[in-house]
Amino acid sequence: MEKNTGLVLEGGAMRSIFTAGVLDALMEEKMQFPNVYAVSAGAFAGMHYISNQYGICRKAMIDSLYEYQYLGPKVFFKKGTFFDMDYLFDVILPEVSKFDFDAFKKYPGRFITSTVDCNTGEIHYFSEFESMERLSSVMKAANSMPIIARITEIDGMPMLDGGMRDAIPIMKALEDGMEKIVAVLTRDPSYRKSEKKALDQRITEVLYRKYPKFLEMLQTRWKRYNDSLEVIENMEKEGKAFVFRTYGKNFKNGESNPDRLNEYYRYGLEEARSRMGELKKFLDGDVDKQ
Repeated sequence: MEKNTGLVLEGGAMRSIFTAGVLDALMEEKMQFPNVYAVSAGAFAGMHYISNQYGICRKAMIDSLYEYQYLGPKVFFKKGTFFDMDYLFDVILPEVSKFDFDAFKKYPGRFITSTVDCNTGEIHYFSEFESMERLSSVMKAANSMPIIARITEIDGMPMLDGGMRDAIPIMKALEDGMEKIVAVLTRDPSYRKSEKKALDQRITEVLYRKYPKFLEMLQTRWKRYNDSLEVIENMEKEGKAFVFRTYGKNFKNGESNPDRLNEYYRYGLEEARSRMGELKKFLDGDVDKQ
């Protein structure tokens, strides 16, 4: 695969189990992208792709729910957060995923994820992980969405989910010189973000009143997201991007029903399998412009 090819993974909390299905299909074909740009829950799926652990992300995110509901109102009343990030990374990752950090380190390419500094509202990209502890701490912050998860400190800085600043890291990929993009998006093609609802905005302003730069950055999040979609769609028309999407599916961020989540996963797996011939032609340079 050409070195200027990038795999871009959108986040979306539990919607990203669709991404896990797509990535498992790529593992079936032994496809290793030289550059993987992954955001939020897309990065959780992506790290298992990098470690080449087929089916493990599905097991970690879905099967674990039979033992412990790690998201939702019950978790909030017990731990003061809607998403138990400590359980995900301190229990599920080592005990259920049995995450293979050695394999992760041996991957013949780059894995790039991101966080946002609450003090400045600026994004930080990470691609060097010298230890499992470093990877876990960065990933915990990268998956910590405002309101539903706690702030995590990285290098002394208060960090939250990088998707707040760069939900679909297409511009980062292009800045890095990527000329061919494969993107996994977790929304229907018709979806566009609107400005934050008044209630959500009031809650955010109360919770993060100590971080005015972060709140200022959030005000234009919707526009950056929609601009990224436009860039990807234009690249797709030019034959420079290949996109997997959740066509017509109402996948929910906070879905906690394992049966429903297995549907998300199977849809991603079968969607990718059914389009594998198209993808290989695209990667080989044999693709028609739309």
